[in-house]
Amino acid sequence: MGILFALIIPVSHSNGGCIKIADDSFVQMSMSPLTLSTNKQASFLFSFGNKEGLINEEINGKIWITKYEEKILSKDFKIKDGILDLKHTFTNPGLYEIFLEFNIGNKSYTPEDFLIEVKEQNKNFALNYIYLIVGILIGMLLMKLIPSLRRQLQ
Repeated sequence: MGILFALIIPVSHSNGGCIKIADDSFVQMSMSPLTLSTNKQASFLFSFGNKEGLINEEINGKIWITKYEEKILSKDFKIKDGILDLKHTFTNPGLYEIFLEFNIGNKSYTPEDFLIEVKEQNKNFALNYIYLIVGILIGMLLMKLIPSLRRQLQ
């Protein structure tokens, strides 16, 4: 079982994922976009697995998101294919924790929480355009100066 987890960890980090182990099972969280920002919908995918792969049994549980111990979202779920998807739009920047509790058969699991960061959405597009125009002007100026500097150095 340790080999399975060792092989999954590098793969999970390559797509923005994170794995939490809960006894003989694990939960992998992937999210899109990789950098979460305010007022944009975030999509989370939770995969429940064990040493055989994805769990294809009924999984009942609860998921909730907190910020400074205040519940932002709470949802009960029931899945049968080992995959749980969640969409949420964060209105405030900061650090959030995602908690899961779930049951498979008669056994309860509580993996460690997932920590995510939400950044403030850049609302000042004018500043980005100014940087773009300044960059183009600097590039044009350098294209004019470089040939004349080469002639002077020769």
